[in-house]
Amino acid sequence: MPDVRLRPVQRDDLSWMVAMAADKEAVGEHNWCGAPDADELLGRLHHQFQCDGFLDRRGGRLVVLVDGEAIGDVSWRPAQWGPSEGSVCPAIGIALLPQFRGKGYGTIAQRLLADHLFREYGAHRVQSDTAADNPAEQRALEKAGFRREGIVRDAEERDGRFHDHVLYGMLREEWQAASAE
Repeated sequence: MPDVRLRPVQRDDLSWMVAMAADKEAVGEHNWCGAPDADELLGRLHHQFQCDGFLDRRGGRLVVLVDGEAIGDVSWRPAQWGPSEGSVCPAIGIALLPQFRGKGYGTIAQRLLADHLFREYGAHRVQSDTAADNPAEQRALEKAGFRREGIVRDAEERDGRFHDHVLYGMLREEWQAASAE
């Protein structure tokens, strides 16, 4: 089995991240909402890289490596469920280059990110969501240990229509039990 790892974003990653964001096939049908302005996106990425290196308690991004080759990234952002700080949990996402999808790398990368968020940031809950018409990502999340929690109706506007999303979550005690096995 290939070696799948996560590492912090490096300055050299910014150019392929922009190229990936501008490629409809690379972004994937479930995430495509039009090509970004490449110069503006590169500027924003450079700014964020200089500010925090894409690593912050409330949000961040890590590069997915397979045998040392960058194949995409995983990210997290805050999801707020109530007014207290304890009601905030990381919501994760993933983007892999098309030729690396369907090989189990996404499952491993998302599990590694959940491990990172529970270990390094003390998360109580990690969640993710994906389009209801994206069964591949639903399988990847379930294999990574996330539980299907429900449907968020008409959550995303894409291609001039609204689409449902499926919400997934993993609690610290579930992660600990799975890690002990």
